[in-house]
Parts: sequence; C-alpha cells; structure tokens
Amino acid sequence: MRSILKAGIALAALGLMAQPAAQALDEDISLQRAPSGHMLLPVTINGDGPYDFILDTGASRSAVASAVAEQYGFQSDWTDFDDVQALTTRFEAEFFELPNLEFSGRPAASLHSVVIPVEEGHPIPVAGLLGADAITSSRYTIDFMNSQLILDTASPTRVTGLIDPIGLLITQAEMRRAYGTVHVMIDSGSARSIANLPLVRMAGSRMMELRMGTVNGIDGRREESVDTLLVRDFQVGGLCIPGFQMLEGELDIFRHLGWEDEPALILGMDALRYTRLTIDRETGTFELDGIHPRFDCE
Repeated sequence: MRSILKAGIALAALGLMAQPAAQALDEDISLQRAPSGHMLLPVTINGDGPYDFILDTGASRSAVASAVAEQYGFQSDWTDFDDVQALTTRFEAEFFELPNLEFSGRPAASLHSVVIPVEEGHPIPVAGLLGADAITSSRYTIDFMNSQLILDTASPTRVTGLIDPIGLLITQAEMRRAYGTVHVMIDSGSARSIANLPLVRMAGSRMMELRMGTVNGIDGRREESVDTLLVRDFQVGGLCIPGFQMLEGELDIFRHLGWEDEPALILGMDALRYTRLTIDRETGTFELDGIHPRFDCE
C-alpha cells in the first residue's frame, strides 16, 4: 500500500454532530515556537534527546531527518521504501522504525517513519515532523496561540470539518467574492497559507512579489519569488480575519487532493497562530476556533 505523508480525499458533507462531551482528563504539554512560526514538540528517542519535532497536522506519517535516524541504526539500502506525497511533489522515500519515541512522559512508541534525506554538512533545523500517527489520544487540542498540546480533552462542541481516512483535516472557507466552495486543508507544518490559482481567479487581488523562504518543512523550495493574494472577510470555523494575505502556489498537493480545478488553500501557521484546534477521532471531526480577540468570529 502506498504510504502518504500529506494526502487526502474530497470534503464530505459537514452534517455530523459531535457526541456529548465526556469528562475530560486534560494533560497540558508545553510547545515551543520556532522563528518560522512552527510549533515544536521536544521528544526523546530511546531515552536520548530531547529532539525538536514540528507538530504537523498536514502529515499523516511522522518523518525523521536521516542524520538522526542513522544514530539509531538506519542505513540507506532501499529495502524499505514507498511513495510519499508532500506539498510540492511526490517522491520515493525510505522508512525506518524509529525506536521508543516519547514526549511528556507518555508511553514510548516505535514509529515507522519517513526518512528525510539530509546532505552531509547541511544543518538540520529540526529533527523531524510529528504526524497524526504520533499522537495516540482519541481527542486532543492544539492551542496554537498559547503554545500548548492538551491530550484527552472533551469532545468539541461544534464541527468545523472532517478527518479524512489517513488523518488529514479537511474543511471549507468563506470569504468575500467567493461564490462557491473553497476547499481547505489545515496544515501546521506549513509556515504560510497557500492559495491555488482557481482561488486567485475567483477571490482576490494579486499583490507585489514577495521574497520567501521554505514553503514546507520537508520538501519546500529553498527561496523564490512568489505573488501573494489578499482576501477579505476570511472565515474558517470560528476563525475570522478581516484581511488575509496568503501566498499563491500551484502545489502538487492540490492535484493529489483533486482540487487542481477548484478554489482551494492550505491553511498554515500565519493564520493558525491565532487559533485553538480540537481533534476528535471518535467522531471523525474537528473544531477550529479563533481565540485572539481580533479574530474570534463571535
């Protein structure tokens, strides 16, 4: 079966209701904020560390830098490999059983992780990405604004979107001059939000070119000039932004999701930093709320 790092299916009807909230057993885990805006979770591997991993809601599989994996016995012999879908491309990657990964005193787990090639002498900004497979709680909350991961939380009170079969978070956005469906993937692994060309044509005005750095933690372009898109009255769930500037990009992930001809965007950390995200695997739903006073829809 093909392994997928970032992939998904089209959004189903958002008619599901969350189950009544059970008594919560909260466990707060402090996160660190990288200069890029990503949320970092320190982990140990086989008792060593801590290593900084990006908490990535856009990754169905966790990933580890090859230089880190090699410390625990990984050898690149291409005996365990498969196709991986990332934001900008699909590529073949090797896999490695990362031993005894642990964070915040939770039971250690071994993860069959994607190995990210790192050139010799190239600095490693983070040790890897923590995807949906790394968190075993059936319900948990990521408080991006207050830099916390809260495990075993109560069920969300309303539904923003659906969790697809491999763990990606899919929903829809509303915005001025958008008269149809705008597909959204919630991706804390992307520092910036990215709109596809159908959304550009439908919804907004192009701005001046912007110099930017890496689009994505694994496969993003190092640096390039891109146009940006300004949209008005932007809303996803309980997050409302009067004016929102995002990057333009015809990423391969839009094609993989079946959105290449439909307005769509990747919602990254430039917007998520104002939010709280609650994921409920039991109901297959999630809730996104704006918790900064300027961006709370209520």
